[in-house]
Amino acid sequence: MEEKLRDNGLGERLASLRKLNALTLEQVAERAALTKSYLSKLERGLSSPTLGTLLKLAKALDVTVDQLIGKPAQSSEILLVRAADRVPFSPSRERQGYIYEAIATERLDKAMTPFMMTPPFSVGDGKQRNGREELVSHAGEELIYVVSGDMEVIFADHTVAMTAGDSLYFNASLQHRSRSTGTTPAQALVVVSDPTRRRGSSVD
Repeated sequence: MEEKLRDNGLGERLASLRKLNALTLEQVAERAALTKSYLSKLERGLSSPTLGTLLKLAKALDVTVDQLIGKPAQSSEILLVRAADRVPFSPSRERQGYIYEAIATERLDKAMTPFMMTPPFSVGDGKQRNGREELVSHAGEELIYVVSGDMEVIFADHTVAMTAGDSLYFNASLQHRSRSTGTTPAQALVVVSDPTRRRGSSVD
């Protein structure tokens, strides 16, 4: 049975932020390079977004990713996040098999989005292009640090094998996907920079 996204009010926050900014579905969809029908499904809780989609929606609504996926609290210079406090925000139909847990959702005005990722053993979601699985990309830079297990990151022209203790830093606009390759699912800490939310920067 396909695991469902845990309900954390994402759809309601999307709709509320859109209306607060007096924006229509069409306007937000255009800003985020999404279809109106897909955005409507997100707001109604009928679909769940990928990390790349979250970044696009955050930029379109001029908020942080964490304000979309979790209830923010007062900003703090030091924030301790227990394992039990991570906020699940996947899998989704677009990233079937992946499990994401957001870290530091209560920290406001961050230049980085950290989360734990458990990649599936298969990168297949039914989508293929030119005979190979379709890859994805998103804004910013990405750091992957393997905490446990074995995995690989698949790029358009090569694949990088990784094991516990290995790290990989790359431009996230490069098409990529990840998958576990060992006997148990790998776990990795992933940190993605959000260029639209750096301190002192503004969103165009």
